[in-house]
Amino acid sequence: MSRNFFKVLIFIVVFVLVSSFAAILFADDTTSASKLPDDVTNYQLTAADKVLLVEPSVCYITSIFYGYVLDPWTNQWSNYYYEAFGGTGFVVNPQTGHIVTAGHVLDIDEATFKYDLIYAYLMDAYGNAGELDAWTDADWNWAYENIKVEGREGPPYDLEVYVQFNTAVASQPEGPGKSSYLRAEVVSMSPFDQRDIGIIRITPQTGRALSSAIIGDSTMIEIQDAVTVIGYPWTSEIGQDNTLNPTVTNGTVSGKQMVGGTEWVQIQGDVRPGNSGGPVLDKNGNVIGIVSAGTDNTNNYIRPGNDIKTSLSTENKLGMVDEEWKTGLVMFRFQHYSEAIKHFDAVLNLSAGHLLAMEYKAKAQANMGQDKPLVQETTTISQAAETTSASSSVSTVSTKAGSKLSTTVLILIIVIPLVLIIAVVVIIVLVVTRRKTQPPVQTQQAPQQVTTNVEKEQVIEEQKPSESKEEKEEEVKFCPNCGAKVDPDQVFCAKCGNKLK
Repeated sequence: MSRNFFKVLIFIVVFVLVSSFAAILFADDTTSASKLPDDVTNYQLTAADKVLLVEPSVCYITSIFYGYVLDPWTNQWSNYYYEAFGGTGFVVNPQTGHIVTAGHVLDIDEATFKYDLIYAYLMDAYGNAGELDAWTDADWNWAYENIKVEGREGPPYDLEVYVQFNTAVASQPEGPGKSSYLRAEVVSMSPFDQRDIGIIRITPQTGRALSSAIIGDSTMIEIQDAVTVIGYPWTSEIGQDNTLNPTVTNGTVSGKQMVGGTEWVQIQGDVRPGNSGGPVLDKNGNVIGIVSAGTDNTNNYIRPGNDIKTSLSTENKLGMVDEEWKTGLVMFRFQHYSEAIKHFDAVLNLSAGHLLAMEYKAKAQANMGQDKPLVQETTTISQAAETTSASSSVSTVSTKAGSKLSTTVLILIIVIPLVLIIAVVVIIVLVVTRRKTQPPVQTQQAPQQVTTNVEKEQVIEEQKPSESKEEKEEEVKFCPNCGAKVDPDQVFCAKCGNKLK
């Protein structure tokens, strides 16, 4: 068994060495291709670039509150009635699908909701017949107190939250559970009079990878700092079809206030209904707050980013889409259009609905006549000294091959001794362990043979006349059952009682 084990071990070691060598030898040399020129790596993003990097993470949020009215005269439940709100949010973790928005986008006043649904139902059921024309305030108060309004899952109502990225549509819901948008679950929510921060979560889907935004340190905000607001403002009723696009507006920090024990940051900028929950960016492109309230379209208040951090139950980070989109955008700025298209395609493979990647890919394709190919740094003096294109090509190929071979040899010099050392250590450990666990060799004759083969023992004794008395005593020295030391003439073991003769 040990021989077979060692054969298998040697085979595995050889297989690993051969596989590693083949993988290194035939692998594509991507080191030079993946290394970007200094002008690309050292590119300083502009304010517009930083906004473009955050914009794909922004989404439109629709919260729909459903309820059913129990008619007190027929004792029958009505069909669903609803009220809906629209707002803005942004992704903070593309892997888990967590999204931040304003708390009041996910909240509704229960008393107002109940009254609105009772009024809508009674007007539909009895208003046309004129039965409600003579109702007084007391009658409506009676209706509010005695008519039940509940959701399918019980009082006070049912809530469904949906998310749309890029272009959004605010339209009349088709009914509970029938929307084609991304369904979200509410993770946490603080009301408007507290932190006014809501956290929802969607399930990332294949081909629809998410972008993300980074929340900055809101304590570093200073008066007159420039800020940028991204959101989905709308002015039409939620029941009307209305195509919405994310808009970008600029403003400044105009003040800070403490209200009810919580901090508000006042900004001056064009913010409208629908912007609630939208990210407010600083000059570095980090989120320093979300839109929460406003006295008019220009005098608005935001909740600080540090309050958002305390509400998060997940890590705030970027994803693969963000990295590819950023690299493609920088390539585009340097007119490396062919390289930019590669990264835009990578973005679209991950997120097919990335409208900005589509837009800038189209721009790059339209300007391919002005494309500036990437210039990799020369690695050898002889390659730089070549004057003809043919000799330069040969030098480039040989240089890559030589670099590849030298890398392979270097890796093998490191890998092979390491694998051999590991194999030797494993073999030594196995041998030592085998010796320690191997049972002692039994040289004495079994007790059963002593009683049943008397004649055979006499023959053996006659064949060994020179055997001493001490050697005979060695034959019955330990109990074969428990291993206790016994005298030669003992019949039973004093420790375990086993019969010795």
